[in-house]
Amino acid sequence: MIPESKTLITNIDKYFLRRYKWRYHLLIVNNHFFDCYTFFLQAQRSGDKLLHSHDLLEIPHNDELYMTVMKDLKNYTALSIEFRDTHYLVHPGTDIVHDINHGHYANTVYRPKNHN
Repeated sequence: MIPESKTLITNIDKYFLRRYKWRYHLLIVNNHFFDCYTFFLQAQRSGDKLLHSHDLLEIPHNDELYMTVMKDLKNYTALSIEFRDTHYLVHPGTDIVHDINHGHYANTVYRPKNHN
């Protein structure tokens, strides 16, 4: 097994706590901004809106490396996998103007263009 796969599996074991009434799934982002693939483990308690996202691994865009890591990942776990691509970003529906969990501590309401 390659070192990247070992790191990924070690991090999955670290954050996949198998808690009662929690849902877990893997998220893989094809990040064109930083030219890499990023792997996350997402966990959400039943009934909560807050989603916990744990960084597991980041690898450069290399098809052979990516395919090897994916093969090792699928052989290791049966968790569902969601894929996202930064070429197709999804708007949350409304602009986020106040979110203390992600660093928006002050109101970031967008001002009209004619505002001085």
